[in-house]
Amino acid sequence: MYRRFLAITSSALLVLGLGLATAKAQDQSTPPPEGAPQGPPPEGRGMRGGPMNPDQMVARLDQRLHLSDDQKTKIRSILQDQHDAMEKLRSDSSLSEEDRRAKMRSIAADHHDQIKNVLNDQQKQEFEQMMQRRGRMGNGGGNPPPPGDPSAPPPPPPSPQV
Repeated sequence: MYRRFLAITSSALLVLGLGLATAKAQDQSTPPPEGAPQGPPPEGRGMRGGPMNPDQMVARLDQRLHLSDDQKTKIRSILQDQHDAMEKLRSDSSLSEEDRRAKMRSIAADHHDQIKNVLNDQQKQEFEQMMQRRGRMGNGGGNPPPPGDPSAPPPPPPSPQV
């Protein structure tokens, strides 16, 4: 009887000890690889550090377009509206990924048009160039531009057969 009690107690302690060791190992997160970014991304980073907030976007536009205070206020409002609409879409689990992307493109295009309405002619030209450069960079590894898009780069030549 005593041996049986001792065996059960020993087994229980062993299981308890293994459980605690496993829990402790799971609590300790492995440190990130050397050179990996730590903490929040630096100010002004784009998609690699997360999307910019409306204030960061206005600052970036002001840097390139030299906006007036009135333009900054109007554009900040437009960008905040766009930000809120995008966040709402991201949390909508009822949409397929394709539908979500299509709606996001539509929201972005609508808000870009609203921003252009706030800009003068020279600023509009620079804004368009910024959007074209951004589109080319964004399409490097993503979806191809829509057919017939004049900013679309020509397809690469076929590789020679050896």
